[in-house]
Parts: sequence; structure tokens; C-alpha cells
Amino acid sequence: MLLGVVALAIWWQVRGRHQEPKLDAREAAALEVGSGPYPGSGTSRVVAFVFGVIGLWACLDWPLATLGAGYLATAQMVRQVLMVFAVAPLLLYACPSGLAVRLVGWGRRLTVLRWAARPLVAVPVAACTLLAVNAPAILDPLVATPYGAFGMDLLWIVAGFVLWMPVQCPHPGVRRLTGAFALGYLILQSVVPLLPGFFMTWADQAIYRTYDLAPRAIAGFDAVNDQQTAAAILQVGGMVFLWVQIAFRFLHWGYQELENDRAPRKPITETRATTP
Repeated sequence: MLLGVVALAIWWQVRGRHQEPKLDAREAAALEVGSGPYPGSGTSRVVAFVFGVIGLWACLDWPLATLGAGYLATAQMVRQVLMVFAVAPLLLYACPSGLAVRLVGWGRRLTVLRWAARPLVAVPVAACTLLAVNAPAILDPLVATPYGAFGMDLLWIVAGFVLWMPVQCPHPGVRRLTGAFALGYLILQSVVPLLPGFFMTWADQAIYRTYDLAPRAIAGFDAVNDQQTAAAILQVGGMVFLWVQIAFRFLHWGYQELENDRAPRKPITETRATTP
């Protein structure tokens, strides 16, 4: 997965961005419906890509991947928070609009992407996905095999992309939420980490067989403490990442409003009809 992301970025820099096709009438009409290219400088996208790749590497490699696969629910939850609330938005921001067009196009896949980028679709899909992968009946069988663990990583990536798509979709044909609507959506997002962590926090015993039967990686840190710490990381960690985004977008929105107010307005010239 990591090598695929890096290889795609290298291909885009070397060849892909120099082969952008011209828009036809249908694509131009689809572009009018959307919000245009996602704003951002090339330098900021490079920085976002580097940190996104580092975060993805930390989630998929030792020691977090090894500890999360069969020893500590806390390590597994750190991976989940990083993947959903940090790696996904960073990679979406780093994705150039031209690359998004190459991957999705302007046809039926764009229609599916527009539906996925609607808040009424994104929030329930992401919340249900995170609830499912944190349910004991699903998590225990998945972490038991390498293929299941890889499938869980894919589900985290999908949930993260879907969750951030309404405010950070890189495709120019998708209308994104901005201003107060984006802030409201991000505040609504803050409910998502609370749902899977609720039953983990208030359970009197370990609910995951994998971590209950695993050797103790930390002396005195039993399965119940591990489970409750994992719930706290999901709820608090997810909230921190979300509110950092909310604060940044609020300041950026306020700065734009001030700039618009300070911008000189063109004088209105009245044209009077002359009577003969």
C-alpha cells in the first residue's frame, strides 16, 4: 500500500501531470457543477504528502502494526486514529486535482464520488464502518490472519477518505463544503469517534478475545486497562485532530472574510437616459 502511494506520486510528477487531456463539453459542464480545483500551494501539498506517507508508514510498519495485531488494543487504536483522522485528510489535500480527474474521470465514477461526498452519506458510512471494525465479532477474526489485518487497514482508509471527502475532495467536479457549512460538518464529525469508544469504555471486562488472551506487553497493564485506554485514545485523539482542523478552517475563513471586506469595491456608475 505504501509503495503504491509513493509510486503513484512519482509517476504523476514524472509523466502524469504533463499529459492532462483537454476538457470536452460534458467535462466542462461537470466542472461548472463542482467547486473547481482544491485551493493550496504546491509546497503545502508536498509537505502534506510527506507527513501523510510518514503517518501511513507508522501505521503499517513495526512496532505499531505488530503490537496492534495481537498484543495491545491501545496500539491498534493509535493506528486507527492516525489512519482515519490524520493520514486520510493529508493525502486528500496532497492529491492534485489533475490526478483526481485521472483516477475518477467525469462519468459514472464521478457521480458515485459526488454521492459519497454528501454529508448525509459520508457521516453514516464512516460511523458504521468504524463501529463494525471495532466490534469484537468482526475485529477478533480479522486480526487473526494477515489478510484480515490488511482488510481492516483498507476499511480504515475507506472510512477516513469518506469522512473527509465533503470538505476536502480533490476532484474539481465535486462541490465541497466551505465556510460555516464546512465548520458545521466538522463539528458533526466529532460525534463519530464517540460511537465506537462508548461500549469499550463502559465494559466491565475485556470484550476482545485477541487482546484478553495475548501475553502482556506491559507489566501490570491488563486487558481491561488496555481496552479503556484504547477507547480514550479514539475519543480524545480523534477529537483533537478534528478540532485542530476546525480551528484552522475557522481562522482561514475569518481571514478571507476580512480580506473581502478590505478589498476596494468598484464604484457604481449610474447611466442616465438622455431625453431628446
